[in-house]
Amino acid sequence: MTNTNQKVAIVTGGTGTLGTAICQFLLAREYQLAIPYIFEHEITPFQLAVGNQIGSVSLIRANITQTEDVNQLITQTLEQFGQIDVLANIAGGFLGGIPTSDIDLEKWDLMMDLNLKSVFLCCKTVLPHMIQRQSGKIVNVSARAGLNGIAGLSAYSTSKAGVRILTESIAEEVKNDGVNVNAIMPSIIDTPPNRQAMPNEDHSLWVDPHEIAKVTGFLISDAAKIINGAAIPVYGQA
Repeated sequence: MTNTNQKVAIVTGGTGTLGTAICQFLLAREYQLAIPYIFEHEITPFQLAVGNQIGSVSLIRANITQTEDVNQLITQTLEQFGQIDVLANIAGGFLGGIPTSDIDLEKWDLMMDLNLKSVFLCCKTVLPHMIQRQSGKIVNVSARAGLNGIAGLSAYSTSKAGVRILTESIAEEVKNDGVNVNAIMPSIIDTPPNRQAMPNEDHSLWVDPHEIAKVTGFLISDAAKIINGAAIPVYGQA
């Protein structure tokens, strides 16, 4: 599977709706992919979505909120492909509608782990490799909800604000090392779970995951080499 002429990307959350769209974008441009996953039920739909390009994908079972699993993910990716050119931190979760006084610690920790800790661990672990090579692109997923405090979204908003600040901090640290670190900020993405949760909304205003994939693709391209530490709004009309 290894081809040193091809670029290699790790896409966390790659088997989810947005992650799959980004994987399809990258595979169409001959990337080789390492995709950590937890949920077995997402594997078959993902395989169907990428079709015969599945040969360029390595699916690695890993809980990216755990240090040991992330270490193994990076090690296995390097052993298999020899390099990591791109890290796309797409995995995350949403929890809302609960006042801060009613949130239990388990739910708070869940948001911090899924949305922030996972990004921190993956960035922390892949950065030494990228710095050594003096080359790399990282794209993290923040959110519009991370720009301001929102009633009922304190855990989610705080975690996504953390991703934005973490992105800016890392970008400053590695700006002279050939590594670009940026974030995208979605609002409402047009996914089956969002449609199910909000059936009466105007779904035509929501953002297609494939459009976000194009922005991600731009941020990891040579055309965006002067962009570092940015948080790009991808709101569409939502």
